[in-house]
Amino acid sequence: MKIGGLAPWYRWVEYAAFGRALERRRFAFLDRLATARTVLILGEGDGRVLERLLNIAPEARFDVIDISPEMIALARLRTGNPNRVRFVCGDARTIAWPEARYDAVLTLFFLDCFTEPDARRVIDRIAASLTPNGVWLVSDFAIPASGWRHWHARFWIGTMYRFFRVTTGLEARQLPPIERILAEAGMHRVERHEARAGMMYSEVLIRRE
Repeated sequence: MKIGGLAPWYRWVEYAAFGRALERRRFAFLDRLATARTVLILGEGDGRVLERLLNIAPEARFDVIDISPEMIALARLRTGNPNRVRFVCGDARTIAWPEARYDAVLTLFFLDCFTEPDARRVIDRIAASLTPNGVWLVSDFAIPASGWRHWHARFWIGTMYRFFRVTTGLEARQLPPIERILAEAGMHRVERHEARAGMMYSEVLIRRE
């Protein structure tokens, strides 16, 4: 998803649609990374998460990958472009990063941007980049199975996809089965929080050998 000219306004679009709900999901488990040393952040956006992590994990070095040069510019501005951070502008589907390198990975409202085949490829590559027992923080959208929560989520998520399809050329049309693909990639969930009637969640996963 190429944000382009929407980048300076993205935060305010987010607040208008969901208030601080997405921000709270992104920040939910960041304290789990206090002792991290090598961290991969995919789709960081405007730097709000990175800004916090630089204080939470004072010994960590960060590789930050985002497809949007405009978002990277905002993240650099917000964080002061510290020497502990390496920014890379590129597509997670094709860009290379090392295997078994990172003790922590973050994908916060990132995996929903992919079609199911692309999500599967990206998740498999991310899982391979984690060291054994490495931590993966995931925040994303979900559609509950039934009841009013199901229809509430379908309406909002459908609206979101239509908006970003028009404004950014987003290829995905619906949520990929993120949780199933993560499990198939060997990731074990250890904690989960939900919000907005189950439409958003944050979770902590561990790579099991």
